Amino acid sequence: MRTTPSPMTLLAMATSIALLAGCSSTPDAGSAGSGNHLTLVTFGSAFQKAQERAFVQPFEQETGIGVTVESPTDLAKLKVMVQSGKPTWDVYVAGQQDVPAYCGTYFDKLDLGTIKRDDFAPGTVHECGVPVDTYSYVLAYNTEKFRDNPPTSIKDFFDTAKFPGTRALSNDPAEGNLELALLADGVPAKDLYPLDYDRAFRVLDRIKDGAVFWSSGAEQVAAMEQKRADLILVWSGRGYEAVKNGAPYAPVWQDNSYHWASLAIVKGSPNREAAQKFIESAVSQKAQTRWAEAIAYGPANLSATPKLDPAQTDWDSSVPEHRALSWQMDNEWWGEHQDEVIQRWTDWTAG
Repeated sequence: MRTTPSPMTLLAMATSIALLAGCSSTPDAGSAGSGNHLTLVTFGSAFQKAQERAFVQPFEQETGIGVTVESPTDLAKLKVMVQSGKPTWDVYVAGQQDVPAYCGTYFDKLDLGTIKRDDFAPGTVHECGVPVDTYSYVLAYNTEKFRDNPPTSIKDFFDTAKFPGTRALSNDPAEGNLELALLADGVPAKDLYPLDYDRAFRVLDRIKDGAVFWSSGAEQVAAMEQKRADLILVWSGRGYEAVKNGAPYAPVWQDNSYHWASLAIVKGSPNREAAQKFIESAVSQKAQTRWAEAIAYGPANLSATPKLDPAQTDWDSSVPEHRALSWQMDNEWWGEHQDEVIQRWTDWTAG
């Protein structure tokens, strides 16, 4: 039976809640626009924890500016906030295609005067976003199955006769699935755009039967640890995580798709100056060094000097030899056509 608390009980409950709030470990949010606080929105999980250690805590100590970290990122929520004219988010961890797509509408232009573009891979710094981490969407193979005849390029991922077995890949085409199919079919990286959809899907048809599509980092790791994919297109950081846990896989860096996430300032941010300071701090050499040592993702600032173990180096997308074998997506093209690509991909996977 449900009973109604007495007034005294309600008063006691309210007092307890107030006391608990006073003991909260959440940083003092301060007042909106006060300049002594900002809100960072990121991906969550281990990624968020590493950012807190590498970026947030040192920034708070050095500047006295408090940082509240929220997750996950949500473009739909961001759009509503900006359109309302009262956003409560300040710094947003944005996908590389989102920065050019929403520059000036949902993200503000940055002051890039203190950013050394030469410290970052060509084409990664944008007027509305600076890269904060890197990873590659890279082919990996089960070393137990392909011990004597390992694959050497993305072409082998689509060759089911020479390399039979289960394939796994992202269910998000924005990782570069169509581009990789075209590269495997002989299209040079410089000629990928505009994407030839029909040609790309003809190549993807070769592996469609029996292909497994993952939708999260955790699913990638599980597929590798449980050896459910003989060949897998995987985020390099998650590949390292699986190998560290004992999964028998090795990366193939030829034709890897070089990716990054960027820090952007939400349009109309009430703490724009603090947000700018945070971004400058997070992409600095020291912060990027801490980042790469805290998690298996590469530093976006290539002047960083992390101390990595051999396995981390094997899976690090920022290593010069690995970047030399990579290609980059045309983010401007994607910013204009991403809805179209996603629709074509959805139709193909459902057909």
